[in-house]
Amino acid sequence: MTSHASPTPTSPSEADPARLPALRRATVSDLPALASLWAMAFPGERTVAERVAGLRDGGPWGGFEDCWLTESTLPGSGPRIDGAFRALPLTLHLFGRPLPTLGVAAVAVAPHARRQGLGSRLCRAALQIGRERGDLLAALYPFRTDFYARLGFALAGELHRYRFPPEALPLFPGTDRVSVLAEPLAVLPPLHAAFLPSSHGLVARSPKRWEALVEDAPMAVGIRAADGSGDWTGYLLASIRKLSRGRGLEFRVTEFLAADPDTYRAGLGWISAQRDAWRLVTLDALPGERLHQVLAHPQLPGSSTTRSLWFPSATVLRGPMIRILDAGGLLERLGADAGTRLSLDDPELPENRGTWQVDAEGSTPIRVSDLPASDALRVDLASGLLVEGQLPGLRLPRPGFEPPLGMADFRLLDPF
Repeated sequence: MTSHASPTPTSPSEADPARLPALRRATVSDLPALASLWAMAFPGERTVAERVAGLRDGGPWGGFEDCWLTESTLPGSGPRIDGAFRALPLTLHLFGRPLPTLGVAAVAVAPHARRQGLGSRLCRAALQIGRERGDLLAALYPFRTDFYARLGFALAGELHRYRFPPEALPLFPGTDRVSVLAEPLAVLPPLHAAFLPSSHGLVARSPKRWEALVEDAPMAVGIRAADGSGDWTGYLLASIRKLSRGRGLEFRVTEFLAADPDTYRAGLGWISAQRDAWRLVTLDALPGERLHQVLAHPQLPGSSTTRSLWFPSATVLRGPMIRILDAGGLLERLGADAGTRLSLDDPELPENRGTWQVDAEGSTPIRVSDLPASDALRVDLASGLLVEGQLPGLRLPRPGFEPPLGMADFRLLDPF
C-alpha cells in the first residue's frame, strides 16, 4: 500500500516505475504550489488565486483535505511538488443503488517530473486510497481514454448532442406547468435528491455544488406534475448565449431531468414555445430518450449530406470512465444471487484480482481464489459490462428499479 508519510528525498528520475510514489495529504502551506501546478496543467480554467481560495475555503468538491501530492528534494534546494491528484469521496447511484465512489480528479505531473511514468503511478496510488477508504467504484473524466483503459477504466454511457431550431419540437401540452424559478436553490436540490433512487449514474450533490451549478447555468426552469398536485416533477438548467454574426440567441440546456413522460414532453413543449426568444437550441439527450423521433428533422443545422441519402444528426458525446475497485463489496451491495461467480484479472489491484463467489442466498461474496480463472474478465471489460447491466451472473437492474421514462441509460452529469 502507498506510504502516507513524507517521501524520502530523491530525484524523480531515481523512482522505480513499478513502485507507487510516496504520498502525503496536502496542507495549507502547500496550496500556492498546488494551485500553480494545476493552473499550469489545466490552463484557462481558473487563476492561481482562485484555486488557492477554493482549496482553502472549500469549493464545490470540497477543499484541500482530499488532495494528495508527492515531492522530491534536490541537493541544495528545498522540497518541490512532483505530482498531485484529488481523491474525491462521491456517492454514485448505479441502477438506483448508492455506491461509495472514488472520484479521481486533477491528476497532474510537474514539468520536471514528466515522461517518467509518474502519472500512472499517481493513478494507481489513488485506486489504493479509494479501496482503503471503502469505495466500491472509481470514476473520472479522461484526458485520454487509452491511458486510463490501461489502468482498468471503461467508458460508461453516452449523450447525443442535438442542435435544432425550437420550432423543430412539437408544441406539446403542459407548458402552463413550466415556469422559470426565482429561487432555484429552494427547489432543485430536494428534487434532484428525489431522483437518485431511480437514477443510473447520478451523483449526490453538496450545497456548494448546487451553488456552482446555478451560477454556471443562470436559467433554472421547474416543471410541475400533470395531476394538479402542484408537486415539482422535473427541471431544466440552461444558459443563453449570443450566436456569432448577430444570428440571434442559443438556448443551451445543460441538465434536463423528468420523472415521467408527461413532464418530459411538457419541458420540450416549453422549449418549442420560446421560438421567438432564441434561434437555436442545444440539448444533450440520453439515447433512450429517442429525441430523434420527436424532432421534425434531426439534421444538424448548416450541415450537408456526408453520404448519399444520409445526413449528420446528433454528435455523440463520451466522457466518464468507471472502474470496479472492490468486486466482493460491489456484488454484496448490488445483491448478487446465490451461485453468482465473477472472476477478474486486475493487475493494478491484487486485492481485487481472482474469483469471487456467492454460495448462498443473502451470503457475503467470498474470494475463493486469488488467481483469475481461465475465463476471467479484464477489469476494464467487467466495468463496462457492469454499467450496461450485462455483468455475467448479476441480474441488473434489480426488481424495484424504475428509471424515469423507462430508461436505464448511464448519465454522470457532474464534471469533477
